[in-house]
Amino acid sequence: MERFAVMFRIRPGTEDAVRELLANYPPPNRVTPAGTRLLSTSVFMKDGLVVRMIEIEGNLPDLVRHISAEPNIQEVERELDKYLVDSDRRDASTPDGAREFFRRAMMEHITTRVAPDRAAPVDA
Repeated sequence: MERFAVMFRIRPGTEDAVRELLANYPPPNRVTPAGTRLLSTSVFMKDGLVVRMIEIEGNLPDLVRHISAEPNIQEVERELDKYLVDSDRRDASTPDGAREFFRRAMMEHITTRVAPDRAAPVDA
């Protein structure tokens, strides 16, 4: 499993609309034709900054290509453009545009710490 996060800024006063949009759109097909699986997504927002975290099994470029071609995702991304600070720097309507957005918006992954399995033996 891999985790990724992208961040983007929204215009002041649009928080309620963005919250509604990102909480209620239909999810995409979670498995790409090549087999990459979208395991989970989470969205966080504070003071005009939105962070979208995703967990996948597989290949991120495969997932981006797949997601960018999904009609319901294209629709939500077009709607989201209305609220972005830098909407002129983004074209999520094509796989190339989506890849470029992800490249610019991707946050650096520092670390992930996971609790050990409860069933795992404890070292003495």
